[in-house]
Amino acid sequence: MENSKKSKQSLVQNILIIILTVLVVVVGSLYFVEKKRNYEVSEANVDLTNSKDSLENRLVEMISGYETLKTNNNEINEQLIAEKQRVVELLTKLRNESSYSRAKIREYERELTTMRKIMQSYIVQIDSLHQSNVSLRAENKNVKQQIQKVEIESKELTKKYEEASEKVGIASALRAINITGEGMSKREKDVSRARNIDKFKICFTLDQNYVAPAGSRYVYVQITRPDNIKIENDHRDTLFTSERPVVYSARREVDYQQEALDVCIYVEAKSEMPKGTFKIELFADKRSIGRGSMSFK
Repeated sequence: MENSKKSKQSLVQNILIIILTVLVVVVGSLYFVEKKRNYEVSEANVDLTNSKDSLENRLVEMISGYETLKTNNNEINEQLIAEKQRVVELLTKLRNESSYSRAKIREYERELTTMRKIMQSYIVQIDSLHQSNVSLRAENKNVKQQIQKVEIESKELTKKYEEASEKVGIASALRAINITGEGMSKREKDVSRARNIDKFKICFTLDQNYVAPAGSRYVYVQITRPDNIKIENDHRDTLFTSERPVVYSARREVDYQQEALDVCIYVEAKSEMPKGTFKIELFADKRSIGRGSMSFK
Protein backbone atom coordinates (compact mmCIF):
# COMPACT_ATOMS: atom_id res chain seq x y z
CA MET A 1 0.00 0.00 0.00
CA GLU A 2 2.76 2.28 0.94
CA ASN A 3 4.52 1.64 -2.35
CA SER A 4 1.32 2.28 -4.18
CA LYS A 5 0.94 5.68 -2.52
CA LYS A 6 4.51 6.62 -3.31
CA SER A 7 3.94 5.55 -6.84
CA LYS A 8 0.92 7.78 -7.16
CA GLN A 9 2.67 10.77 -5.57
CA SER A 10 5.58 10.30 -7.90
CA LEU A 11 3.26 10.24 -10.89
CA VAL A 12 1.50 13.40 -9.78
CA GLN A 13 4.81 15.13 -9.25
CA ASN A 14 5.99 14.12 -12.68
CA ILE A 15 2.75 15.34 -14.23
CA LEU A 16 3.06 18.65 -12.38
CA ILE A 17 6.69 18.99 -13.49
CA ILE A 18 5.70 18.29 -17.09
CA ILE A 19 2.87 20.83 -16.87
CA LEU A 20 5.14 23.42 -15.32
CA THR A 21 7.79 22.70 -17.94
CA VAL A 22 5.25 23.10 -20.71
CA LEU A 23 3.99 26.36 -19.14
CA VAL A 24 7.55 27.65 -18.84
CA VAL A 25 8.21 26.78 -22.46
CA VAL A 26 4.95 28.37 -23.61
CA VAL A 27 5.48 31.51 -21.52
CA GLY A 28 9.08 31.75 -22.72
CA SER A 29 7.98 31.34 -26.31
CA LEU A 30 5.30 33.98 -25.92
CA TYR A 31 7.81 36.32 -24.31
CA PHE A 32 10.31 35.93 -27.12
CA VAL A 33 7.57 36.31 -29.75
CA GLU A 34 6.30 39.50 -28.10
CA LYS A 35 9.83 40.82 -27.72
CA LYS A 36 10.53 40.11 -31.37
CA ARG A 37 7.27 41.78 -32.40
CA ASN A 38 8.04 44.83 -30.28
CA TYR A 39 11.51 44.97 -31.77
CA GLU A 40 10.10 44.76 -35.27
CA VAL A 41 7.54 47.47 -34.49
CA SER A 42 10.29 49.62 -33.02
CA GLU A 43 12.46 49.06 -36.08
CA ALA A 44 9.51 49.91 -38.34
CA ASN A 45 8.85 53.11 -36.39
CA VAL A 46 12.50 54.09 -36.63
CA ASP A 47 12.43 53.41 -40.37
CA LEU A 48 9.26 55.48 -40.79
CA THR A 49 10.78 58.29 -38.74
CA ASN A 50 13.92 58.22 -40.86
CA SER A 51 11.83 58.24 -44.03
CA LYS A 52 9.81 61.20 -42.71
CA ASP A 53 12.97 63.10 -41.78
CA SER A 54 14.42 62.37 -45.20
CA LEU A 55 11.24 63.66 -46.87
CA GLU A 56 11.33 66.83 -44.76
CA ASN A 57 14.97 67.47 -45.61
CA ARG A 58 14.35 67.01 -49.33
CA LEU A 59 11.30 69.30 -49.24
CA VAL A 60 13.32 71.97 -47.39
CA GLU A 61 16.06 71.66 -50.03
CA MET A 62 13.48 72.11 -52.77
CA ILE A 63 12.16 75.26 -51.12
CA SER A 64 15.70 76.64 -50.91
CA GLY A 65 16.24 75.66 -54.53
CA TYR A 66 13.15 77.57 -55.66
CA GLU A 67 14.40 80.64 -53.78
CA THR A 68 17.60 80.60 -55.85
CA LEU A 69 15.79 80.30 -59.19
CA LYS A 70 15.51 83.77 -60.77
CA THR A 71 14.67 85.03 -64.24
CA ASN A 72 13.65 88.26 -65.97
CA ASN A 73 10.47 86.58 -67.24
CA ASN A 74 7.59 87.70 -64.97
CA GLU A 75 5.32 84.86 -66.06
CA ILE A 76 7.88 82.21 -65.12
CA ASN A 77 8.58 83.99 -61.82
CA GLU A 78 4.90 83.74 -60.91
CA GLN A 79 4.92 80.02 -61.74
CA LEU A 80 8.01 79.51 -59.59
CA ILE A 81 6.29 81.20 -56.64
CA ALA A 82 3.22 78.98 -57.07
CA GLU A 83 5.31 75.78 -57.23
CA LYS A 84 7.32 76.81 -54.19
CA GLN A 85 4.08 77.34 -52.28
CA ARG A 86 2.95 73.82 -53.20
CA VAL A 87 6.18 72.43 -51.71
CA VAL A 88 5.68 74.51 -48.54
CA GLU A 89 2.13 73.19 -48.19
CA LEU A 90 3.29 69.57 -48.62
CA LEU A 91 6.00 70.08 -45.98
CA THR A 92 3.45 71.56 -43.55
CA LYS A 93 1.10 68.63 -44.17
CA LEU A 94 3.91 66.13 -43.56
CA ARG A 95 4.91 67.77 -40.28
CA ASN A 96 1.30 67.86 -39.07
CA GLU A 97 0.69 64.13 -39.65
CA SER A 98 -0.36 62.47 -36.38
CA SER A 99 0.54 58.98 -37.55
CA TYR A 100 2.70 57.56 -40.25
CA SER A 101 2.51 54.45 -42.34
CA ARG A 102 4.48 52.98 -45.15
CA ALA A 103 1.56 53.73 -47.52
CA LYS A 104 1.53 57.43 -46.53
CA ILE A 105 5.30 57.64 -46.90
CA ARG A 106 5.02 56.19 -50.41
CA GLU A 107 2.31 58.73 -51.24
CA TYR A 108 4.55 61.58 -50.09
CA GLU A 109 7.43 60.08 -52.07
CA ARG A 110 5.32 60.10 -55.26
CA GLU A 111 4.32 63.74 -54.74
CA LEU A 112 7.91 64.69 -54.03
CA THR A 113 9.10 62.94 -57.20
CA THR A 114 6.50 64.79 -59.29
CA MET A 115 7.49 68.12 -57.75
CA ARG A 116 11.17 67.42 -58.34
CA LYS A 117 10.48 66.74 -62.04
CA ILE A 118 8.57 70.02 -62.29
CA MET A 119 11.44 71.87 -60.60
CA GLN A 120 13.95 70.26 -62.93
CA SER A 121 11.92 71.40 -65.95
CA TYR A 122 12.03 74.98 -64.64
CA ILE A 123 15.80 74.73 -64.13
CA VAL A 124 16.23 73.60 -67.75
CA GLN A 125 13.88 76.36 -68.98
CA ILE A 126 15.64 79.09 -67.00
CA ASP A 127 19.05 77.86 -68.13
CA SER A 128 17.84 77.94 -71.73
CA LEU A 129 16.55 81.50 -71.25
CA HIS A 130 19.85 82.50 -69.66
CA GLN A 131 21.81 81.08 -72.57
CA SER A 132 19.48 82.84 -75.00
CA ASN A 133 19.95 86.13 -73.13
CA VAL A 134 23.73 85.69 -73.17
CA SER A 135 23.58 85.02 -76.90
CA LEU A 136 21.29 88.01 -77.47
CA ARG A 137 23.54 90.29 -75.43
CA ALA A 138 26.51 89.13 -77.45
CA GLU A 139 24.59 89.74 -80.69
CA ASN A 140 23.41 93.16 -79.47
CA LYS A 141 26.97 94.08 -78.53
CA ASN A 142 28.16 92.97 -81.94
CA VAL A 143 25.36 94.90 -83.66
CA LYS A 144 26.13 98.02 -81.60
CA GLN A 145 29.80 97.74 -82.51
CA GLN A 146 28.87 97.38 -86.18
CA ILE A 147 26.51 100.38 -85.95
CA GLN A 148 29.24 102.45 -84.28
CA LYS A 149 31.68 101.39 -86.98
CA VAL A 150 29.19 102.35 -89.71
CA GLU A 151 28.49 105.68 -87.98
CA ILE A 152 32.21 106.44 -87.75
CA GLU A 153 32.72 105.46 -91.39
CA SER A 154 29.66 107.53 -92.35
CA LYS A 155 31.02 110.57 -90.48
CA GLU A 156 34.40 110.13 -92.11
CA LEU A 157 32.80 109.81 -95.55
CA THR A 158 30.60 112.85 -94.86
CA LYS A 159 33.64 114.82 -93.76
CA LYS A 160 35.57 113.76 -96.86
CA TYR A 161 32.57 114.56 -99.04
CA GLU A 162 32.21 117.99 -97.45
CA GLU A 163 35.91 118.64 -97.86
CA ALA A 164 35.77 117.46 -101.45
CA SER A 165 32.64 119.52 -102.08
CA GLU A 166 34.32 122.54 -100.56
CA LYS A 167 37.37 122.02 -102.76
CA VAL A 168 35.18 121.56 -105.81
CA GLY A 169 33.19 124.62 -104.81
CA ILE A 170 36.35 126.66 -104.44
CA ALA A 171 37.78 125.32 -107.67
CA SER A 172 34.54 125.94 -109.56
CA ALA A 173 34.04 129.48 -108.22
CA LEU A 174 34.38 132.41 -110.59
CA ARG A 175 37.25 134.82 -110.01
CA ALA A 176 37.24 138.48 -110.99
CA ILE A 177 40.63 139.95 -111.91
CA ASN A 178 41.87 143.29 -113.23
CA ILE A 179 39.18 145.16 -111.27
CA THR A 180 39.09 148.91 -112.04
CA GLY A 181 36.71 151.71 -111.19
CA GLU A 182 36.15 155.10 -112.85
CA GLY A 183 33.98 158.08 -112.17
CA MET A 184 32.01 159.48 -115.10
CA SER A 185 30.23 162.79 -115.67
CA LYS A 186 26.79 163.23 -117.20
CA ARG A 187 28.52 163.48 -120.59
CA GLU A 188 30.19 160.12 -119.83
CA LYS A 189 33.65 161.62 -119.50
CA ASP A 190 36.18 160.39 -116.94
CA VAL A 191 36.40 162.63 -113.91
CA SER A 192 38.87 162.69 -111.04
CA ARG A 193 36.86 164.85 -108.62
CA ALA A 194 34.21 163.17 -106.48
CA ARG A 195 31.74 166.09 -106.76
CA ASN A 196 31.63 165.70 -110.53
CA ILE A 197 30.73 161.98 -110.49
CA ASP A 198 27.36 161.16 -112.03
CA LYS A 199 27.94 157.41 -112.25
CA PHE A 200 30.63 154.77 -111.73
CA LYS A 201 32.03 152.43 -114.34
CA ILE A 202 33.32 149.20 -112.78
CA CYS A 203 35.21 146.94 -115.18
CA PHE A 204 36.83 143.52 -114.58
CA THR A 205 37.63 140.20 -116.19
CA LEU A 206 35.98 136.90 -115.22
CA ASP A 207 38.98 134.61 -115.29
CA GLN A 208 39.14 131.41 -117.31
CA ASN A 209 37.92 128.37 -115.31
CA TYR A 210 37.13 125.03 -116.94
CA VAL A 211 35.74 123.66 -113.67
CA ALA A 212 33.14 126.39 -113.24
CA PRO A 213 29.76 125.58 -114.79
CA ALA A 214 29.08 127.42 -118.03
CA GLY A 215 25.92 129.39 -118.63
CA SER A 216 24.02 132.55 -117.84
CA ARG A 217 24.41 134.11 -114.38
CA TYR A 218 24.32 137.47 -112.61
CA VAL A 219 27.38 139.35 -111.39
CA TYR A 220 26.77 141.88 -108.58
CA VAL A 221 28.86 144.88 -107.55
CA GLN A 222 28.81 146.61 -104.17
CA ILE A 223 30.39 150.06 -103.80
CA THR A 224 31.15 151.42 -100.35
CA ARG A 225 31.76 155.18 -100.05
CA PRO A 226 34.64 156.63 -97.98
CA ASP A 227 32.08 157.36 -95.23
CA ASN A 228 31.16 153.59 -95.17
CA ILE A 229 27.75 154.16 -96.73
CA LYS A 230 26.73 151.47 -99.24
CA ILE A 231 25.48 152.73 -102.59
CA GLU A 232 22.15 150.92 -103.06
CA ASN A 233 20.39 149.74 -106.22
CA ASP A 234 17.18 151.39 -107.40
CA HIS A 235 14.96 148.80 -105.67
CA ARG A 236 17.16 148.38 -102.58
CA ASP A 237 17.35 144.64 -103.28
CA THR A 238 19.60 142.42 -101.15
CA LEU A 239 21.80 139.53 -102.30
CA PHE A 240 22.01 136.63 -99.85
CA THR A 241 25.45 135.07 -100.08
CA SER A 242 26.70 131.98 -98.26
CA GLU A 243 28.35 134.26 -95.68
CA ARG A 244 26.13 137.32 -95.26
CA PRO A 245 23.38 139.41 -96.86
CA VAL A 246 24.77 142.05 -99.22
CA VAL A 247 23.11 145.31 -100.26
CA TYR A 248 24.44 145.49 -103.81
CA SER A 249 24.77 148.61 -105.92
CA ALA A 250 24.03 147.10 -109.34
CA ARG A 251 24.07 143.81 -111.24
CA ARG A 252 24.54 142.51 -114.76
CA GLU A 253 23.67 139.23 -116.43
CA VAL A 254 26.54 137.59 -118.31
CA ASP A 255 26.96 134.48 -120.44
CA TYR A 256 30.04 132.74 -119.10
CA GLN A 257 31.49 129.87 -121.15
CA GLN A 258 34.52 129.04 -119.01
CA GLU A 259 36.74 131.39 -121.04
CA ALA A 260 38.03 134.78 -119.85
CA LEU A 261 35.24 137.36 -120.17
CA ASP A 262 35.55 141.16 -119.89
CA VAL A 263 32.62 142.82 -118.13
CA CYS A 264 31.67 146.39 -117.13
CA ILE A 265 28.86 147.41 -114.76
CA TYR A 266 27.55 150.98 -114.37
CA VAL A 267 26.32 152.34 -111.03
CA GLU A 268 24.33 155.58 -110.67
CA ALA A 269 25.76 158.04 -108.10
CA LYS A 270 22.34 159.60 -107.27
CA SER A 271 23.91 162.23 -105.01
CA GLU A 272 27.12 164.16 -104.59
CA MET A 273 29.95 161.82 -103.60
CA PRO A 274 32.53 162.54 -100.87
CA LYS A 275 36.18 162.53 -101.76
CA GLY A 276 38.37 159.65 -100.74
CA THR A 277 38.72 155.95 -101.48
CA PHE A 278 35.71 153.86 -102.58
CA LYS A 279 35.73 150.10 -102.01
CA ILE A 280 34.59 147.71 -104.73
CA GLU A 281 33.44 144.11 -104.13
CA LEU A 282 32.09 141.71 -106.76
CA PHE A 283 29.79 138.72 -106.20
CA ALA A 284 28.57 135.77 -108.27
CA ASP A 285 27.03 132.38 -107.44
CA LYS A 286 26.47 133.63 -103.86
CA ARG A 287 30.22 134.15 -103.34
CA SER A 288 32.59 137.07 -103.22
CA ILE A 289 34.72 136.81 -106.37
CA GLY A 290 36.99 139.86 -106.11
CA ARG A 291 37.78 143.19 -104.47
CA GLY A 292 39.19 146.48 -105.67
CA SER A 293 39.15 150.23 -104.95
CA MET A 294 39.08 153.64 -106.59
CA SER A 295 39.97 157.09 -105.24
CA PHE A 296 38.74 160.59 -106.07
CA LYS A 297 39.78 164.09 -105.03
